[in-house]
Amino acid sequence: MPNVKWPAEEPLKEPIVKELANKYNKTAAQILLRFLVQQGVAVIPKAIKPERAKENINIFDFRLSPVDMQKLASVKTRLRFSTWNFAFGHPFFPFDDVDQTKGPVPLKS
Repeated sequence: MPNVKWPAEEPLKEPIVKELANKYNKTAAQILLRFLVQQGVAVIPKAIKPERAKENINIFDFRLSPVDMQKLASVKTRLRFSTWNFAFGHPFFPFDDVDQTKGPVPLKS
């Protein structure tokens, strides 16, 4: 998606995320993970170092206030997704409800 205009800040560096990290005495990553979990999203964070994995799991000892949840919801987000076009037509294509006779869905720019 070459013509996508991404937000200027990375989510971990957003001022509101940093502010809430200080308020709750947590890292920016923990604030963002808690924000997602509190909305019922199943998150699978990447962690190579054991201390990061431990940090990622330590998000269940606090809750973000409704006001703080609203603040985080206003942060411009980035998007990463896969269309699975590379698997289209394969016998093990994972989406049974897709009509494969119509071909892959083209990406819109």
